[in-house]
Amino acid sequence: MRASFLHDRETRIIAGVSAWVAAALSAEYAWLHARSTAALYGAICGEGPLVHCAACYAAPILALAGAGLLAPVGLQALRVRAGR
Repeated sequence: MRASFLHDRETRIIAGVSAWVAAALSAEYAWLHARSTAALYGAICGEGPLVHCAACYAAPILALAGAGLLAPVGLQALRVRAGR
């Protein structure tokens, strides 16, 4: 039997908010990394020979994952408020 824990509303909220917190932390780390590489090499990560760091990719992916987890909860709340 497969456990599907994302059907519970509270679990989706916790997972979605956790993904948004992780996205914010990744964005902060990516910004700090870009500033440090600019100070050291004169270019931010992803520019010239420098490759992007993992935080540059993780921040938008985690933000979208959080939005995807929270969207059904928000739509359900809107339906309840609209009386449907």
